[in-house]
Amino acid sequence: MGAGDDFGDAVGKLLHPRSIAILGASDNPVKLSGRPVDYLKRFGYSGRVLPVNPHRSRVQGIPAFRSLDEIDGEIDLALVMLPAEQVVPAVRKCAERGIPAAIIGAAGFAETGAAGAELQRQLTEIAAERGIRLLGPNCLGMINVRNRAVATFTSALDENIALREGPVAFVSQSGAFGSFIFSAAQQEGIGISHYLNTGNEADLSVAEILSGLVEDPQVQVLMAYLEGLEDGEQFLRAARRAHELDKPLLVVKVGRSTAGARAAHSHTASLAGEDTVFDGAVRQHGVVRVGGLEPLLDAAQVFAAQRRPRGRRLTTLSLSGGAGVLMADAAANHRIEIGEWEPEWQQRMASVIPPFGSPRNPIDLTATLISEPDLLRRSLQVAVKHPGTDMIAVLLGNADSGADQLIEIIRQAYESTDRPIVVVWTGGSGRPRQRLRELGIPCFTDPARAAAALGALADFSFRPPLPAAARPDDIEDRVVRAIVCKARSEDKRQLDEYDSTRLIAAYGIPCAGSYPVTTVQDAVEAAAELGGRVAVKLLSDRIGHKTDVGGVRLDLRTPEQVREAAADLLEIAADTGQARPAVLVQRMVTGGAELVAGIKRDPVFGPVVLVGFGGVLVDVLADTRIGVPPFDSDTARRLLLSLRASEVFAGLRGQPALDLDGAADAVMRLSWLAADLADEVEELDVNPLVLGPSGATAVDCLAVLSAGAPEERH
Repeated sequence: MGAGDDFGDAVGKLLHPRSIAILGASDNPVKLSGRPVDYLKRFGYSGRVLPVNPHRSRVQGIPAFRSLDEIDGEIDLALVMLPAEQVVPAVRKCAERGIPAAIIGAAGFAETGAAGAELQRQLTEIAAERGIRLLGPNCLGMINVRNRAVATFTSALDENIALREGPVAFVSQSGAFGSFIFSAAQQEGIGISHYLNTGNEADLSVAEILSGLVEDPQVQVLMAYLEGLEDGEQFLRAARRAHELDKPLLVVKVGRSTAGARAAHSHTASLAGEDTVFDGAVRQHGVVRVGGLEPLLDAAQVFAAQRRPRGRRLTTLSLSGGAGVLMADAAANHRIEIGEWEPEWQQRMASVIPPFGSPRNPIDLTATLISEPDLLRRSLQVAVKHPGTDMIAVLLGNADSGADQLIEIIRQAYESTDRPIVVVWTGGSGRPRQRLRELGIPCFTDPARAAAALGALADFSFRPPLPAAARPDDIEDRVVRAIVCKARSEDKRQLDEYDSTRLIAAYGIPCAGSYPVTTVQDAVEAAAELGGRVAVKLLSDRIGHKTDVGGVRLDLRTPEQVREAAADLLEIAADTGQARPAVLVQRMVTGGAELVAGIKRDPVFGPVVLVGFGGVLVDVLADTRIGVPPFDSDTARRLLLSLRASEVFAGLRGQPALDLDGAADAVMRLSWLAADLADEVEELDVNPLVLGPSGATAVDCLAVLSAGAPEERH
C-alpha cells in the first residue's frame, strides 16, 4: 500500500503522489519548467516521473510523452508548467484523464487583473465541476521530503542541499518567503515532512491542506505562514483537529493592522479589528501564534523534539552567572518559573560544583566548566533527578575547543530523560549548535529566544480544552423569534434599546429594569414603579450612541427631575424625525466594574464575541478579548481573566471581589445568541455590563440586524 492510500482522496494523492506528470517539462534543468524533472531525479523520487512535452521523446534522459493520453496507468499528480493562457485547457484535460490533483505554477491569474481573474475563475469552476483538486495557481508547488516528491521549481534547492526529513509539515501562502523559511528550517536542522505553497488558492486553501496533513501519523508538528484567510471556519476546523490530536499548529500571520475595524454602530465593531479577531480565534483553538521567521523556527525546534513539560519550572545550568540572570529575566516574560531549589537539592548540587558556584537556580557552574567538562555531566545528572524541574536549559559559550566532549555529555543527559532540554550556545564557530540540532537537541544563540520557545511549548502543553458548550435550557426562543420577526416586518435593521434589551434578556442575561414610555406623565409613573434613582434615555431605532445627541439623563431622584428630563428628551426625539417619540425609564445600576460585551460579524470567521472593560472609556482602554461562539462558561472566564486589568475582579483597595462567575455566565449566554442568530444579528453591543459582588447587569444594549432577507444572507 502506498502512502497516498492512507488518505484515499485527492488531497492525499497530492501530498503523497506515487506518479507525477510534468506538463511542459523542459530538457533544460536550469529553466523553471525543467527544474522539477531535475529535482525529482536528483533527490531520488521513488515514484514514476512522467514528462509531457510534444516536441521531445526524452526529457533530461527520461522517456517523455507527447500528451497525457500516451501515459499508461494512474497519474496521482500533474505539475502544470505552462504559460497562463495554456493552463485552463491543460487542467481540463487533466480532469478528463482522471488525475485527482494538479499543481499550477504559472503566474498571470487573479493577481494581475480582470483577464487573469477570469482565467482563475475558470480553474475554480473546473475544480468544482470535475472534482480535480488544484494547488495554486501562482505557486511554487510541493515538496514531500519523505518520499522525495519534489514537485516544485523553487530556487531554494539550487544549492543542492540535503533534504532533512522530520515530523514538521509547513504550508505557506507566500512562495518566496515560504521558501526562505523552508531553507532556514533545513539549515537549522529541523526535519520537514512536507512543504507546500498555496499561491492564489483558486481551489485548495492553507486550511484544507492542513486538514490533510494533520491526519498523517508521521506529521507531529504543523507550521503555517498566512497573509490572509477567506474561510476562517475551515481554518478553525483544522486547528480544532490539531488540538484534538495533540499536534501543535505554529502560525505566523502577517498584517496586524486594524483595517477591518471600521467604525460602525457599536463599540464592538470598532474594537474588534481583523488581527484582534484572528488572534482571539486561533488562541481559543490552541494555535501557537508567533511573531516572525526566527520565533517560528525557534518554536519548531522545541516542538519537533516531541517532548512536553510536566509544569512550567525551569532549571538553568550556566558557565556564566550573568547569562543565568539574563535567562531568568527572559523566562519571566513567558511565565516560565526559575525558582530557588530546596535546601536538600541545593546541597546535592553544591557537592558536584565548585564552592564558588551557585547551587540555588539559576545554577552557576562558573568558567571552571571550560577546563573541567565533567562538571557539566555531574550537574546534569543531579538536575534530571530533581523532582521540581520540568525543563532544563544549558547555557554555554565560546567553548569550541571542548565542544565534542560537552556535546556528548549533553547527548547522554538528553537521552536519560524525557524532559525538554535546550542549549544556548553563544559565540564560537556555530558548529556545536549545528551538531546539537542534528542530534535533535534544540539549540539557540540567545537566552531570550530559548525562553520564548519554551514558553510557547509550555503554553501549548497546558492549553485549555476546547469549549464543551451546552446550550442553556432557559433561553426563550419564542420571545427571540417574535422580536426579530417584528423588526423584519417593520423593515428595521437597528433595534431600539428596549427591544435590544429584551433580546438579550430572552437569553438569560440580567438587565436593568426599564419601561418604554411616550409621555412625560408615563415617565413619572414608570420612575415611581421602579423606585429609587432612575435614568431617562432617548428611545430610538435610528440613533446608535444616545450620548452624542444629549439623549441620556442619569441619577434622577425626584418626580420633577424625571418630568423635566422626559420633556427634554421627547423634544429631542421629535427633532430627530421619529414618528412616535419615546423615552426609556430605567433603574440606575451603580458600583462595581463596567464591562463591554458584544457581537460582531467578521468577514473571515463569522460571528465573534468581544469582552472587555467598557463604559465611557471603552475606546480609550481598548482592553478586550475575542472568542468564537458558542463557548462555555470556562472559556468565557478565561477570556475575562486574560484582560490586562483582570486584577479588578479580585477587588481593589479593600473593595469586595466582583462576581466573575456571573460575568462569565452572561458572556457565555451572549455567545449562544451569536451562534443561534448568526444569520440575523450583524452587531450587538452591551455597554456597560455592570459587574458587582453578586451578579452582572446589562445597562445599555444596541442590536443591529443583518441586511437582506434570510435567504439572501445564506
